[in-house]
Amino acid sequence: MIPHKTQRGALALERLKCYEGVPPPYDKVKRAVVPDALKTLRLQTMHKFCTLGELAGEVGWKHGATVEQLEEKRKSRAGDYYKLKKAGVQVCV
Repeated sequence: MIPHKTQRGALALERLKCYEGVPPPYDKVKRAVVPDALKTLRLQTMHKFCTLGELAGEVGWKHGATVEQLEEKRKSRAGDYYKLKKAGVQVCV
């Protein structure tokens, strides 16, 4: 929790930047997996963690349900695309 009622907490919230998707300077950069940063490798068992969605909800973001619906829709379309690609059908995106 951020102590948002103190001056230190208010300044911390002002510095907080969250982006939906990949921000412009990094959207053209090739993406890579960093094994040292994977949760399954770095986090010891029984340690607590949180996701960005949970953190955003705690600071007042109210669109978590909408994002979950859109994510389910994206996953179903991606599954359909993968099945067609696996079958060898030419797919235009």
